[in-house]
Amino acid sequence: MSRATRKVAMRSRFSCRGWTWITRKSDGRRIRVQFESLLELLTIQMTATLANFVDLIEQPFEVPFVDAMGKSGKHHVDMLAILEDGRKLAIAVKPAERVTAKFRETLAAVKRHLPDELADDLILITDQDFTRAQAQNALRYVEFSKHLDREADNALERVLGSIHGIIKMNDLARLTGLAGRGYRAAFRAAFHGQLQVISEGIISQNSLVKARAA
Repeated sequence: MSRATRKVAMRSRFSCRGWTWITRKSDGRRIRVQFESLLELLTIQMTATLANFVDLIEQPFEVPFVDAMGKSGKHHVDMLAILEDGRKLAIAVKPAERVTAKFRETLAAVKRHLPDELADDLILITDQDFTRAQAQNALRYVEFSKHLDREADNALERVLGSIHGIIKMNDLARLTGLAGRGYRAAFRAAFHGQLQVISEGIISQNSLVKARAA
């Protein structure tokens, strides 16, 4: 169930809206998160793969503020990321081409009025913060995570416990004995921190990976 304080209208002719799933690292629970744009979807997935990520809440709260001209307003934070060190980061998501000087001034005012108990900082994320490869990898991770496959995940975990050094993704998948299911499990493992991807760019069957130390 979503924990958002503002519900997103799922039907829109002009934007990408829907639900995605992330794994909360504190307890391994899968959380359903709603998004209003492709950029929000990418931000959610990229944030959830940070090494120090703990939890994420979409549309968490609204911040009343007064800008530099003395005008009052309210800003609804797009998402809140919680990290292992206890920091809570409020995140504003906006396409770079739509980030105007006025919008930056508004965010600065929101940051000044941001209650300490709600968040430690407010940051802006735009499409310029992702490479094309990172975006494509995140979207493929979303696709490969739509359905749980514990058999494939467990098979991969057993293989990872028996290999040493660098190996290609397709060879790793072959060792699971589950073909495409094994590859998807390896892809998920890369995002979950079980695999280190050595090759740069888009993750593919020829990407070089190695198991991370436990």
